[in-house]
Amino acid sequence: MPEFRKLAEDVYAFLQPPLICYSSAGVIIGDRDVIVVDSLTNTAMAQSLLTEIRRVTDKPIRFLINTHSHFDHVYTNHFFPEATVVSTHRGREETRANRKAQDRHDALFAKLFSDVDLRGGCYTLQDVSFSGSLFFYQGEREVRVLELGVGHSESDVVVHLPGEKIVFCGDVFMNGLPPLPGEGHVTQTIDHYKAIEALEGEIYVAGHGDPGTLADVRAQRAQLESQFQRARECFKKGMSYDAALKAFADDTIPLDFQRLIILSSYWEFTGRRPESTDPASQNHMTVLQGVAAEAKLLLSRKG
Repeated sequence: MPEFRKLAEDVYAFLQPPLICYSSAGVIIGDRDVIVVDSLTNTAMAQSLLTEIRRVTDKPIRFLINTHSHFDHVYTNHFFPEATVVSTHRGREETRANRKAQDRHDALFAKLFSDVDLRGGCYTLQDVSFSGSLFFYQGEREVRVLELGVGHSESDVVVHLPGEKIVFCGDVFMNGLPPLPGEGHVTQTIDHYKAIEALEGEIYVAGHGDPGTLADVRAQRAQLESQFQRARECFKKGMSYDAALKAFADDTIPLDFQRLIILSSYWEFTGRRPESTDPASQNHMTVLQGVAAEAKLLLSRKG
């Protein structure tokens, strides 16, 4: 069940189980209006979020900030018709491309997430784009929207409330799941962890899972650095991707997550996707299917 958790005065997080399609959202209530961080995957999730917002305020939702273009963070933008929807330039261009390929994405997601209700979800183009940083002011409160660049996605964004020491991380940080770097972008993803650590927040709202602490962010970054270094050592020894995957098989991180980390590392080392005879590694869809299935197992074990 989702939870609408108060983090500070007039600042909330909408939290769902730490699964691939069940992302978090943020709600920041000002003197005159409301800022929402990320939309969700389907009609039911969006309506639940809107119900929670209206339970605590009747102020208009003036802005919706997308932390990146992945469907589970933008798929219900259209449920906020009065809001100005904000993303980075690259995030908007990625959304534009995805919108043109909506039918193909619908078919892909139906196979990839066959047990998830995607009704009511679709790509909707953002209204405003930016690069670098964008600051909002709600009276004395400063809301910093910071572009970190390519990493987990084409253009990762975090939303920082320096006064409250809260960071809405998007999928730069996912609590309860191993890190998921973008393919070929492990170094950049590690740099993004360091960037949000430097904000010295007290609460880090994960893109998936419960909010964490600065120590949680550091631990996840250290985990990814360790995996990346091991992958580099395998690569330097001349080991193929398949051989490296076997070498990682007994690691504490589940194998389905290892595939994405090692694949992304080898992609970064060579500049291209590594070849593999492992059926679960041969295309992005099968890798994500494994990650989604393993996420469910992690959650059930935790429960």
